[in-house]
Amino acid sequence: MRPSEAADLARQALADGDSELAGSIADRLLAEFASYPPARLLRALLAEETNASDAALDDLRAVTSAEPSNAEARAAQARVFQRRGDTDRARMAARQAVELIPNDPAVLDSALEILNVEPDSLDTSAAVLARVHLNCGWPDLAERHARVAVSESPERVDVRLTLAEALWRLGRLRACEAECRVVADQAEECVRAAVMRAHILSERGRTAEGQELLDRIGRVDPEFREARELLGTLEVHRLVLPEMVDVDLPPELIKPSNGTLESDAGPSSVDEAHAASPDSDPGPAEVQIDDGREEQAEAPGESAVMAQPSRTAEGPADAEAPGDPDSGLPAAGHDAAVSPEQLRLDESAGESGTPDAAAGPVASQEEPTEGASFSTFDWARHLIENSEWTEAERMLTDIVTGNDPDVSRVDGLLLEAVAHRELRGSAWKLLGDHYMQTGRPQAAADAYLRAANVAGGSTE
Repeated sequence: MRPSEAADLARQALADGDSELAGSIADRLLAEFASYPPARLLRALLAEETNASDAALDDLRAVTSAEPSNAEARAAQARVFQRRGDTDRARMAARQAVELIPNDPAVLDSALEILNVEPDSLDTSAAVLARVHLNCGWPDLAERHARVAVSESPERVDVRLTLAEALWRLGRLRACEAECRVVADQAEECVRAAVMRAHILSERGRTAEGQELLDRIGRVDPEFREARELLGTLEVHRLVLPEMVDVDLPPELIKPSNGTLESDAGPSSVDEAHAASPDSDPGPAEVQIDDGREEQAEAPGESAVMAQPSRTAEGPADAEAPGDPDSGLPAAGHDAAVSPEQLRLDESAGESGTPDAAAGPVASQEEPTEGASFSTFDWARHLIENSEWTEAERMLTDIVTGNDPDVSRVDGLLLEAVAHRELRGSAWKLLGDHYMQTGRPQAAADAYLRAANVAGGSTE
């Protein structure tokens, strides 16, 4: 599991009120990646809930050191300062959170509550204009406003980071490096500044030093997300992005998002057999009623609960032909009906031409191991985990040719695939195709080179 996926599980647990589970996942992440910002932020939010303000501020300082532009961390700082009675620092942090343009309404609301103002009463500051222009692809205007903002608030490391990035995008690497050094003095763990410095070193012929700096970023950003974002905007660069790493969570820390169908003993061998073969005999079903209510139906001699496709009183739901290429599911004697939210499998009709009494198992995208229906990505992972290399390669090809809009998700899946020797060559080739489709020619060239190395017998 990727660290970001584990962090998402923890945030969901926190939202569901399970602070113990959220804390356990955060501790597990920090045991492997001591400076991982999402885990430090989560631990800070848990400390805030228990009024442990000192612990919360320590973790929030670490988050803002790695990510000076993290609006949620700034808003959390503002709340902790206000609770401690430090009104001036609370208002300063809240103002900074607002100017970072948070995309989470709850973060914005908490900052505005501390400032005690309405959104439309805020003045448009130079810091906001600089960030807006940078996000819109106008680095020259961003630089102009960022310089004004730096002169007004020289202590604001987030503003100086915006100035550094504007200069980097303009190709003014010497000036950018100077600003990055100032950022590093104030925020030692800043990932974005380190990525820009690594690129600048490589452009000066000091590629080994730049690569070493890029590798060290993995301690803070194990998925190299900011490096992929920044370097992906370049047509050419000399750096090689390191492999992403996984984190192993104990089974007891992994729960379904709705928490209703998890078995204490985990999925049984019968469940796994159903998941692996759409032709397996149907088990107990969860019947979906037309008005949205669900009823449980259990077959004799069975104790596990599985999902069944939607049925009306007249008969089975409409289905498309088996082997629908958009579904990513093999044609195995089933009709496949695909909806945007869920892939379903229906049992094929018996010899008499009437539907079977019980439908084959189906699971939601969030619970792929509970039944036979997967999202396209989950099905690909399932095939890989079960060493179905030919089918897995076909599924990965369908995903790439389908131009899925979730670019980072496709990146992650293909990078998982290259870890398997049997898929390495084809996965690198598909990753190169995906990089070209998404406008990253330098990354594509690197992927194609790796594919060629695998084809030539290299161990890479």
